[in-house]
Amino acid sequence: MSGLLLVVAFMAAINPLRSRIALPEDGRGRVRPAAIAVAFAVSLGAIALLGWWSAPILGALEVTPETFRIAAGLVTILAGAWAFAIPTPAAEPELGGWRDGLWPIAFPRLLAPEVLMLAFAGATQNGVAATAGAAAAALAVFGLVGAMPTGGRTIRVFAAAGRVLAVLLVLVGIFLMIDGIRDV
Repeated sequence: MSGLLLVVAFMAAINPLRSRIALPEDGRGRVRPAAIAVAFAVSLGAIALLGWWSAPILGALEVTPETFRIAAGLVTILAGAWAFAIPTPAAEPELGGWRDGLWPIAFPRLLAPEVLMLAFAGATQNGVAATAGAAAAALAVFGLVGAMPTGGRTIRVFAAAGRVLAVLLVLVGIFLMIDGIRDV
């Protein structure tokens, strides 16, 4: 998987526009900057840590990277289909203040199963640095989108554009499956 495709894969998996829809906002219609910073740090740290441990974990499970890419492709296809069918994520309870960065922003929005599977698959094929860099780019876009105020029309535009990214996630999943099958 090329570096550009890895960035596209993380952008589609994180889906900043769809993820932004149901996040807790302050009185101005924006996500709290401290919560975005906490979510960015926790998510990037978790992705880098999973990437770093991907080879030992897959080795302990006796799963080859190629087989894992096939499984990651299936998970991303299912996640993309879910995001396409249900464009607005459910609202989650809030912790309040900067702790919103932990729940519901970092988890379950940014550290969704498809993102974690991409962290494993990307690190085994492209290395931890490239995987963390691609994830950081997608998380930075999420931070920019999170800083934008929302309104009625903005939410509808985010939902529609999020569906496009969901279709892109399905395509990424198909690519991962074909790539894994080709390498087996």
